[in-house]
Amino acid sequence: MSKKIVSTIIALMFLLSSIKTIHAQSDPNVPVYIVQPGENLTEIADRFRISVNDLIIANNIVDSNLISEGTQLVIPGIEGISGILNTRPVQIGESLNSLLRQNHINLESFMILNDVTSPVELYVGSNLILPEGEASKELNNSITLKSQESLLEASLINDLNPWYLSQINQFIGLINPLPGELLFFFSENRQIFHSPVSDSISDIELLPLPLVQGHTTVIRLNSSQPVNLGGMLGEYNLNFFHDDTNDYYYALQGIHAMAQPGLLSLKLNGQFADGSSFSTEQMVLLNSGNYLNETLTVEQTTIDLVTIDKENQQISQIINPITLNRLWEGPFRFPVDGSLSDNTIGFTSLFGNRRSYNNGQYNGYHGGLDFLVLLVNLNVYAPAAGKIIYAGQTNIRGNTIFIDHGQGVYSGYAHLKEFHVNTGDTVQPGQLIGIIGNTGRVTGPHLHWDIWINGIPVDPFDWIENTYP
Repeated sequence: MSKKIVSTIIALMFLLSSIKTIHAQSDPNVPVYIVQPGENLTEIADRFRISVNDLIIANNIVDSNLISEGTQLVIPGIEGISGILNTRPVQIGESLNSLLRQNHINLESFMILNDVTSPVELYVGSNLILPEGEASKELNNSITLKSQESLLEASLINDLNPWYLSQINQFIGLINPLPGELLFFFSENRQIFHSPVSDSISDIELLPLPLVQGHTTVIRLNSSQPVNLGGMLGEYNLNFFHDDTNDYYYALQGIHAMAQPGLLSLKLNGQFADGSSFSTEQMVLLNSGNYLNETLTVEQTTIDLVTIDKENQQISQIINPITLNRLWEGPFRFPVDGSLSDNTIGFTSLFGNRRSYNNGQYNGYHGGLDFLVLLVNLNVYAPAAGKIIYAGQTNIRGNTIFIDHGQGVYSGYAHLKEFHVNTGDTVQPGQLIGIIGNTGRVTGPHLHWDIWINGIPVDPFDWIENTYP
């Protein structure tokens, strides 16, 4: 056998052995990452500080285009971490300490998985990678350590072994955690997670996370006793209501389409029936809506700032009242006939598009959906139950209808040719309310449809695709 052949064989054996050390799909000690929407191999490799080539070899990837949301990828080269690596946003009330305890992960491993250099960077809505280990699945209960309460006292009150509570929460001995710390444990008798903000609150949800410009936000809260709630999201005052059927509290809020991406302050407070109270504040991440630019040519008088301000004030007065009763049920329907699936519904402009009028600056945005006039008909329908609170004319919107759906939720219909309802009428989903026209500031016949939540226009698709609250 020639030296050349021997050298080739040795090289191949070395290559195969090196592949074997990286390839660990059957090794339970190697972490497996679940690909998130829109991610590619380069982003994933950068996140875990490994090479794309190592990632390809470890997963026998032949075509990187086949990597999509939900794909499971072995992550080579990370020591001391195993199991499925899930990505999830930070929730209201969570802290670095509670995340480490609940997920049974040490600070060093947490820092390897997440590019976080300080606990203050854990904003509500920021995504974290956390291992889904067997230990964390066993934790089905939690308690919040009260002021002046020791770990030993908390254990006795909850009929727990103090050494078990200390060990499962990764404390050294019976060292006392700080007041307000969330402690986790397992119990066969009950399964309740308490929110860190109060023992009377089992859950607080802020959806969607992260927040996005121009979309609807809902806060849901479960309480073991009646509570009067208040709060603010950024500069918006939150209005809470109680769902008697499902027994939870909720607040709906629109996020302005031109709000500055970054961090918003979320403040929540409550007064319980037993006289106790809570107050909490956290920063929430707000992402860009990535809206497009569009240029329109319109009658110059309709973009006069005095005219615009006057009409904005008029609309604000119309949609300002917060009626207590919720009139809508389920998702909204489109206010026109047709379907997206067969292209009998189309749009000339989508919500949030940054607008330039007559080649001016892009300092405005489109606050609704503009429906293309197709051949089905020109009918305009109520998308959900409500009450007609305005049917009249304005300079920019032309012939306009506003419907109050209750609890700060309004829908508007602009540029109509004619009305089929009057102010004060109650309407049901699918009821004819008007005819598409060409009135006001328009470039042609169309229907402008907008939805307002607590005085802020939001993307109407939110209300077509989701059920609120």
